[in-house]
Amino acid sequence: MFHQDLLLDYHKYMKKNLIIITPYPKTGKYSHETSALASFNKNLVDILKTQYNIVILADNENKKDQAVKAWEKNDFFNYFKLLKVIAGYKSIQNILIQFEWGVFGNNILFIGFFPVFLLILKFLGKKTSVVLHGVSFDFKSIYGAGLKTKLLNAGSYVFYSLVCLLSGKIIVTENYFKKQLSKLLFAENKVIFIPHGVDTAFVKKQNKYEEKINFGYFGFLHPYKGPKNLLNLYESIDKTKFSLNFFGGASPSLEKNKDYRQYLDDFKQKAKELKVFVSGFVKEKDLSQYFNKVDLVIFPYPSFISSSGMLAMTFSLEKPFILSQPLAGYFDSPDFADALKQTDLKKEDFLFDFNQKSFEYRLNWAKNNLKKLADFSRIMKEKRAWSRVSRQYSVILIRYFF
Repeated sequence: MFHQDLLLDYHKYMKKNLIIITPYPKTGKYSHETSALASFNKNLVDILKTQYNIVILADNENKKDQAVKAWEKNDFFNYFKLLKVIAGYKSIQNILIQFEWGVFGNNILFIGFFPVFLLILKFLGKKTSVVLHGVSFDFKSIYGAGLKTKLLNAGSYVFYSLVCLLSGKIIVTENYFKKQLSKLLFAENKVIFIPHGVDTAFVKKQNKYEEKINFGYFGFLHPYKGPKNLLNLYESIDKTKFSLNFFGGASPSLEKNKDYRQYLDDFKQKAKELKVFVSGFVKEKDLSQYFNKVDLVIFPYPSFISSSGMLAMTFSLEKPFILSQPLAGYFDSPDFADALKQTDLKKEDFLFDFNQKSFEYRLNWAKNNLKKLADFSRIMKEKRAWSRVSRQYSVILIRYFF
């Protein structure tokens, strides 16, 4: 810790230049309608900009934060545009890239050419680190068994291996992802776990829990997040004890996909039959209001492929929550494990399987333990506050870049 403090004290007097490539909001923090990476990076930049001269190459212009619009989602010339802009910053060698599936576009080519982009940056003499917001080597739970899944599984090994080879450092937002990547070629000593930050600016509202518990789903209605799974489980739940609301809209990255449109139509029809409220995209001004209406937040993901921004928001507002069994990997992170000890909880207290008996048992258990679950979120809010998380970024950036 002393060594880290010396590095940071030295760095205060030596403000350095850094390029960050990321989606970014035009205004506010949570106004971006297609990517949660925008709010993630806005929170990060708000603190790092006191220590670095940051050039943000984004999909939106933001004059307040000097974000330059350098690319646009689904533009096949994105990487060329970025390289052209980066070439203009000859004196800046250090680049941090925020990356997840589909961040630059929905076509598989946007993912396939990302390692090529990293290779060219390497040839240009740039020092590049990548924040991977999603890691998956098995897509069966999303796409089922078949050729598509086999190709995606094989392709993911090649993709992540190349990213490890061509990047200086890889940052992941959960320790579970670090464990997965560390098995790959070229990953040795490159993968670093820094938790997903939590915005501490939101004000918690003290809920007066009633006999009937209102639980909610937050985020895009994307199959990998499991909204339809949750609706199916809710169908046989006692409606006098529990009610369900969905706060989120269609995934912008899938809206033109025929299969997804059918998935969404089926979902909305069933929600209507069950008299379940579906809000559509939640505007920034309504975010805390909707969270404060909910007694329990549920994450029914069929696969753990990314660290949820909505879980970070759940911590921010100190809400009780439960998770599907595939998300058990969250508890591989040391801060999760420590919060369990402090609250005298076990990871099993948060988890449910995708069957009626397991789900109903977990709901009833949560109903009787909402305060303990809320205490867990409060502790995680303190542990993952952006002020603490950004300090970890500063240490890594100094060690690797400067």
